[in-house]
Amino acid sequence: MKARLLDTVRYGDRRDRKDAPSIGALADALVAGAARAESLSLGELLLLIGDRSFGAVLVLAAGANLSPAGLIPAASTLLAVVVVFVSLQLVAGLRHIWIPHSLRRKKLSPRLVEGAGRTMKTWSRWLDPWLTRGLRPLTEPPFDRLAGLICVLLAVPVPLLEFVPFVTNVPMTMVAVFGLGLLARNGFLLALGFAASLAAAYFAYRLLTL
Repeated sequence: MKARLLDTVRYGDRRDRKDAPSIGALADALVAGAARAESLSLGELLLLIGDRSFGAVLVLAAGANLSPAGLIPAASTLLAVVVVFVSLQLVAGLRHIWIPHSLRRKKLSPRLVEGAGRTMKTWSRWLDPWLTRGLRPLTEPPFDRLAGLICVLLAVPVPLLEFVPFVTNVPMTMVAVFGLGLLARNGFLLALGFAASLAAAYFAYRLLTL
């Protein structure tokens, strides 16, 4: 019986995981998954999120850098490594994030997962109406891989920028925009990320050629 419940958590409803158009639907999946098993591992959580796990991790990593935690020495560098690790897998076309088996087996509290899902559900009531509009083709290949490549390029200089307070917030904010666009499958956000990246590249070029 327990194995059957874990199978349900691992694979979930494929339509919900692949085609769900909203953050609210993802929140429902988290709450349902937490209710179907006594415990959830990190690997099971990533499989439950499905192909949205890339966007979710990018948002979490970039958001952590933008929070007070980003001021901790070497925190920005560590978060940048996470962004590169995840983004390279996105560029490679993987469907789910690969993580070492030892970390994949790390147990999470179902109450914590359910609480996160319910919090996301609350926020989704006002986020979903505009986050899920239009330009869905920009969230599919090859544009999602291009977004991953840009996230790699944005994260690589972060360890050098960490010595100047708050400067790392600039590339990580753009990473957060890409992550949120991938998470919500919002092409407008990806288009905004592409435009901001072009502007940043032009500014960096002009700065280096002064």
